[in-house]
Amino acid sequence: MKTFYRLMCITLIGISMHFTSQAQCTLTDPAIELNHVGDSNGNCVVNINLSFTINKNFGNKFTYVHIWAPSSYPNIDYKKAPDKTALGAVLATLALDTRGAVTLLPDYSADNQIQPLFTGLTLLEEDLGSGLVRVTIDNIQFTVPGACETLPILKGDVWSTQAATNNPAVHCYNRGFNLRINDPMITGKINCNEPEGPRTYDLDIVSTNPTAFSVTYKLYLDDGELTNGQPTFSTMDDELIYTSPPTNLSTSEPIVSKDQPYTYAFLEDKRSIWVVLTSPTLPNAIIAELKNNCTITLPVTLARFSGSLLDNAVSLSWTTTEEAGSSHFDIERSADAKEFIQLGRIQANGNSSVTKQYRFVDTKPLSGNNYYRLRMVDTDGSFEYSRTIAIDNGSNSVAFELLGNPAPNREIKFLLKNEKASNIRLFDLSGKTIGFSLSQSGNEFVLRPKGSFSSGLYILSLQRNGASMLTKKVLMP
Repeated sequence: MKTFYRLMCITLIGISMHFTSQAQCTLTDPAIELNHVGDSNGNCVVNINLSFTINKNFGNKFTYVHIWAPSSYPNIDYKKAPDKTALGAVLATLALDTRGAVTLLPDYSADNQIQPLFTGLTLLEEDLGSGLVRVTIDNIQFTVPGACETLPILKGDVWSTQAATNNPAVHCYNRGFNLRINDPMITGKINCNEPEGPRTYDLDIVSTNPTAFSVTYKLYLDDGELTNGQPTFSTMDDELIYTSPPTNLSTSEPIVSKDQPYTYAFLEDKRSIWVVLTSPTLPNAIIAELKNNCTITLPVTLARFSGSLLDNAVSLSWTTTEEAGSSHFDIERSADAKEFIQLGRIQANGNSSVTKQYRFVDTKPLSGNNYYRLRMVDTDGSFEYSRTIAIDNGSNSVAFELLGNPAPNREIKFLLKNEKASNIRLFDLSGKTIGFSLSQSGNEFVLRPKGSFSSGLYILSLQRNGASMLTKKVLMP
């Protein structure tokens, strides 16, 4: 199985701005986040998030982004908008209307033969003040010729104009930002050592750089929670189990560790290990997963266990993908993650090979931190524990939760506590902002979209502290 890569918050340095007029123009700090790669008929399908900063007070009414393989990167002078011939073998084009709330456009006005990516993308805009906004576009997917093992460093341009015409003047541009993916290369595996164990891991880190440079890597034990059936990395949820000293890496000095033991608790022997590699000489951190294909027998296959803070309660939910002779779930709570008491019991499905969802509400949570776990009991009396999750019920803790999904009568009802309702935004999946009216009763709100809109999924977002976002996907019937 292919190693999974994710590049974290890459702020690229050494990129110069080029201006084509005397007007003030800011279009800077492009950053790339790689979500995943996958093979398709010998080519590599890449899915990324892209962000950059623009100044809407000084132009940039329409902004365009292009991405190429380095071998196809053209020499565009940007004296005028590039057309199909100038762009050459472009891998992806994005078109944005930045006059008001930033939205994605389905057309590339400079040349209608170029089709920009549009469907399935999510766009967010963060106001930085003084006309500066940070634009983030998620779920950009395109195909790069060649296998993922030989995926090159991709190159991109961003440019802006004042008019959406077929031959507009270029207001400002930023050329040649890089998307680095697979150097250094991280591979490895978890050794099951069945039947007696314990688990160990193999790790190999190699580079094509002939000059030695210093790297540090950390190992995290996955928390066991799946997203779309796959483990995902998070420094908040996954457990740090090892930090290496600074180590030289080069073509002639690979990092090799074989059959290394690691610490894991009961029920954690099926979890993956994440490797996080950093270096002062690299523009990004590189993360790889050491897959765990070892098998253990559980009463149920627990795909997800999570909780959320409500107004005066805590909602717990969990999902199973397979059950074989399961009896029930005991819900347990602790104030210190050591001593647990039983809050309630939910009957299990018993036998199932399809996804089953369960929910329990703690109507009287403790003040401060609440630690929850599931005791998963089989019909023969055997049991296992889930991972432990923590929910903060402090006086200033933020609660943001949908109250019903799909939205009945096209009214989105949600709970919001300890945050301003003015920070709520609604987007469609193309990133277009949807206007709405809002009514409130205590900490419960009803959002009513304005204008005409189609049925489907929409993104309800809460901007926190002027930076981070909490999002909810809501279905409008």
